[in-house]
Amino acid sequence: MQIGHTYKLQVTARQQETLLLDGGDLGQLPLALKESSASQPGDMLDVFLFTDTQGKPLATTAVPFAQCGQCATLKVMDITNAGAFLDWGLAKNLLLPFAEQRRPVEVGRHESVLVYKDNSGRLAASSRLDHHIAETATDFKPWQAVSMLVYQRTDLGLKAVVDNRALGLLYKDEIFKQVRVGETHSGFIKRLRHDGRIDLALQPQSKQLQPDLTEYIMQYLNDNDGVCSLSDKSSPEAIQSMFQVSKKNFKKALSTLYKQRRIVIEADQITLADSSNGTD
Repeated sequence: MQIGHTYKLQVTARQQETLLLDGGDLGQLPLALKESSASQPGDMLDVFLFTDTQGKPLATTAVPFAQCGQCATLKVMDITNAGAFLDWGLAKNLLLPFAEQRRPVEVGRHESVLVYKDNSGRLAASSRLDHHIAETATDFKPWQAVSMLVYQRTDLGLKAVVDNRALGLLYKDEIFKQVRVGETHSGFIKRLRHDGRIDLALQPQSKQLQPDLTEYIMQYLNDNDGVCSLSDKSSPEAIQSMFQVSKKNFKKALSTLYKQRRIVIEADQITLADSSNGTD
């Protein structure tokens, strides 16, 4: 049993203000009675294990925004001589030491961090993610679906934490929707480079994207009187703004719909085939 994780533990005793839980090798763990006032000895409770300022193990039924080894974007609540304190969903805020800050933080702002265990065994946060998370991986597969926490903007694009266990890069010229630092998005492993570094994508391969995109375009036409103000000659920015895809993929989808005789492509718009001047 480890600090920083959630377990199902049995209530062994009920005291005036505290429940005692069987913590195995951690011993009897106290849980404030107010957190589960109806519980009796023998009951099983889902609790998160953390420590007090002296490193003593404690239990809570509250669910943190991130457990040990996980990343999250947390709000800065206070800054003291010890560092910054972050709201992570528990009554006691999480310490982000100055030495673990990638950049200076401000109260009220949010910071993407990893929850880790410091040398004393207590839980803390770090925004220096590249010091704790590998920048290479070999067990991902191309076009595997992953979760991406975007944590930093660079000249090349956006850096992201992939499935809480590796770092990857989303190139700026392949971002076709609004993505902000601190947000979590579903994405894909685009490629594993020869050095093991990871390139990411927000969208699946074209052959997987096309069926959904063509139906999305048809739905848009049906919802807008059979007319769309874009065409295959529209700017990449206009296409990105309306459909959150690249111009290349948009043109492929239009080509598919045109060959199926479902649309008519004009110089400055596309229309439904059955709503255009008698086209079959």
